[in-house]
Amino acid sequence: MRRVLLISSNTCEDPYPVYPLGVSVVAGALRQAGYLTQIYDISLSASSDDLERVVKEFTPDVVGISVRNIDNVDSLTAGASWTGDSLRELVARLKGLVAGPVVLGGPGFSLIPEELLAHTGADYGVTGPGEAALPALLNHLAARKSSPRIVSAEGTSCSHIGPAAWDEFLFPEYLKRGGLPGLHTKRGCPNACLYCGYPVVEGTTICHRDPLEVVEDLRHARDHFGARDFFFTDAVFNDSEGGYLRFAEILAGAGLGIRFGAYFQPCRIGANELNLLKQAGLMAMELGTDSGCDQILTRLRKPHRMEDVFAFQAICHAHCIPCAHFIIFGGPGETMDTVEEGLANLEKLEGSCIFAFMGLRIHQGTGLHRLAVKEGRLAVGDPLLRPVFYLSSLLDPILLEDRIRRSFSGRRDRFFPPEEGNLRMRILRRMGYSGLLWDTLPIFTSHNQRGPRT
Repeated sequence: MRRVLLISSNTCEDPYPVYPLGVSVVAGALRQAGYLTQIYDISLSASSDDLERVVKEFTPDVVGISVRNIDNVDSLTAGASWTGDSLRELVARLKGLVAGPVVLGGPGFSLIPEELLAHTGADYGVTGPGEAALPALLNHLAARKSSPRIVSAEGTSCSHIGPAAWDEFLFPEYLKRGGLPGLHTKRGCPNACLYCGYPVVEGTTICHRDPLEVVEDLRHARDHFGARDFFFTDAVFNDSEGGYLRFAEILAGAGLGIRFGAYFQPCRIGANELNLLKQAGLMAMELGTDSGCDQILTRLRKPHRMEDVFAFQAICHAHCIPCAHFIIFGGPGETMDTVEEGLANLEKLEGSCIFAFMGLRIHQGTGLHRLAVKEGRLAVGDPLLRPVFYLSSLLDPILLEDRIRRSFSGRRDRFFPPEEGNLRMRILRRMGYSGLLWDTLPIFTSHNQRGPRT
């Protein structure tokens, strides 16, 4: 079992194409462990015959499939975006082509491993960081030792966060398509937000990569492929421990001339920190604000309140840093009164974009799942393979959707429903714009002078 074909199964390109970082990291770990490894990306395949050709030419002993998402977590379109059946079809095709085992992994798989393994008929699955779990599984199988069908990477150390083995073919293709290459500077999230699956997938302990290794990954991508813009895929970039500032100092000192975006939490931040981040290349922030109402933020177990959000947005706006707030209406305890309070507060976020969702996707192992069981919405063993959403029983979904639409109507800096936002982003991509896209909107003209690709 020395030949491994790794398949990126993600075909979603909304809001922009996403380079398969996880697959590349796993490929690097397997190669370091002595496995001959090839990557195949379904979203870039030219025809349905490509997979058969690659399998025939490479003759893998085992196939690993990375599952990035099962659906788009949008309650209005999640059914249409569900990928469970297409994954099952892919596994069936591979079983007709390869004698060895088919292994599932990736963040989407880690959220519902037992159900997805049963649904697809794959032989094995790995949860958590695959660069640790997959080599361990393959070593067991190669030694003909017994192994559980699902292998967890729980308890692995920081040394297992490997470099991004940028693929010589895939990386340039994603740059052409306007996507942002992603990188981890850390894994794990100590926050206990009610609905979030990050702690389930990555754990609750923050595990930092060596900042110098991250800088070298960036340098290589810049020098070898010409990449200039990146996105740090940490669950929360601005960790409360301050590790992000130590990384920013090293990145700024390296003088790479690159730019980056990242996920931030809207907590207190000062001018010195923002100046350092800008020196390091910060171009934009995506904020997990989640609600405009303190009552709902409390119920969602968010670590911030609206006074933090207002202060964060104001100082970022003063420093010409584009911000996008992601909001979810309909959480526990939400009423039309809290919706109105939230909408009124969102109006005060000067110089920002807002992306709104309706309802929260329920994942096993989260506080939201436990709450749904407690409230009798779900039984303990109810399946969650197909998307199930939580919406406050105190709301009429039709009235809620209509109210959000009316509030956002005619605003170029407001996005709801999510599919409308995706449509607008596709138009920008067709016009030649690349990267985050929302940061090119007119409200950020003074912040960002980027134009379309030439």
